[in-house]
Amino acid sequence: MYTKKPTIPENVIERAYKGKCTKEDALLLLEGNPFELFELANDLRAIAAGDTVSYVVNRNIYITNKCVGNCGFCAYRTEKGYILSIEEILKKAGDARKAGAVEVCVQGGYTPEADMEFYLEVIESLKAEYPDLCLHALSPMEVNYAAETSGMSVEEALRRLKKSGLDSLTGTSAEILSDRVRKIICPSKISTQQWIDTVTAAHKAGISTNATIMYGHVETLKERLDHVFTCLLYTSDAADERSSG
Repeated sequence: MYTKKPTIPENVIERAYKGKCTKEDALLLLEGNPFELFELANDLRAIAAGDTVSYVVNRNIYITNKCVGNCGFCAYRTEKGYILSIEEILKKAGDARKAGAVEVCVQGGYTPEADMEFYLEVIESLKAEYPDLCLHALSPMEVNYAAETSGMSVEEALRRLKKSGLDSLTGTSAEILSDRVRKIICPSKISTQQWIDTVTAAHKAGISTNATIMYGHVETLKERLDHVFTCLLYTSDAADERSSG
C-alpha cells in the first residue's frame, strides 16, 4: 500500500484504489508529483496483476505502404509503394507461425487497391491456412475507407469480416480521440465519433477491439484524458454486452 505522506489528496487515492477515478482526479494526478504518481501506479499494478507478466508472440504484416491519407506524423506513406499478394502475406504468416507466433497483426495504409473484397480474401486465406493463428487485423480507418470504396456500410463490412475469420480489430488510427487534434495531425482520418461508432459496431458483430494512444505532440493533458476515458467507456459497454448476451 501507498505509505508515504502524499501530496495527492487522500480521497483521490482512495478512488484510484477502487477504480473510480474521475477525469478531475486523473488530471490532478497528471499535474502532480510524477514520482508520487509512479509509486501509486505501481501499487495499483501489484493489486491488479501481482508480479505476473504476460505477452503475446505476434508478427506485424504491413500489407501496403500505399496510402491516400495525409497524416503529418507518418514516416512510411507513399502513393507509389508496394501491396503484398495473398501468397506473400501467407508466407509471412507461415514464417511467423514457425517462429512461435500465436497472432498476426495485419494492417497498412488505405488505398483504393485494398478494397473490402481484398481484405476479405486476405482474412479468409489466412484463417484457412492457419486456423490456430489469432487474426488481429485492420483499423477502424481501414474498415471505413474500404467499406466506402466498396459501396457497403461499415456494419455490413464488419459482419463479413467476422464471417471470414477476423478475430479482433486493431486499435490504431485512434491517435488522440479529439477532433481538434485530429484536424491538425490526421485531417483525412475518420472523426472521433466515427471511430467510436466503428468499434461499437465491431462489438455488436462479435469482434473484439483495443485502442492505442499517440501522445506528446499538440494535445493537452485534458485531451489525453478524454481519449482514455472514451476508450474506457466503450470497452465497458462491450463488456456489459458480452456478459448480458
